[in-house]
Amino acid sequence: MALRSRHKTAPPNIKPAPNAGLMLFVAPASPASDWARLVLAEKDVDGAQVQVMRPGAKVDEDFLVLNPAQTLPTLADREGVITGARVIVEYLDERYPHPPLMPQAPAARARARMALEGVEHELFPRAAALAAAGRGAAQAELVAELLPRLLAGGRHFAAHGYLLGREYSLADCAWAVLLHELQRLGVELPAQAEPLRRYAARLAARPAYQACFSPGKKPT
Repeated sequence: MALRSRHKTAPPNIKPAPNAGLMLFVAPASPASDWARLVLAEKDVDGAQVQVMRPGAKVDEDFLVLNPAQTLPTLADREGVITGARVIVEYLDERYPHPPLMPQAPAARARARMALEGVEHELFPRAAALAAAGRGAAQAELVAELLPRLLAGGRHFAAHGYLLGREYSLADCAWAVLLHELQRLGVELPAQAEPLRRYAARLAARPAYQACFSPGKKPT
């Protein structure tokens, strides 16, 4: 008699179980925090909560106990306290595997991690610099430096649909946040960025994106 596998793959439409203890602490208008918030929205975990830690406001005592360093984003789960956007999003994808946001094949996962490195260490810091620069010559110089990098990434979108292929991934979540941040800062994509524009529209049409970033939608 053949042994049955103890690990069964759940149908992709299964919703993660309720987890009233899952709390994500985020900073407002922060690409890193928005990345974690968007991935949590994609997972659609019942009972999960998001709390915005606004500058100048009284520090939440529970948050101070959980993370005395007060770094954001911070995820508090039954398994413990997790800090750092990259660590948080990968944890959420492993903890709540449906829908999957990382490829299964080792080579594809390696490409995904390379894409995440590029967004986390090159594109997000430049977006943060744009926000700090304000409007003017300094911002225009930063935009001129950033746009070629965006257009280089945009070459993949017309052929594949998403950054790594036909499947939406953690890297696409990061790009969605990046493009939303540029829009918030009033940065317009040039005419030659049409593939990137179409990609941005696909990202913005996703329900999780709408829940996070549509007008009137604010984290609680």
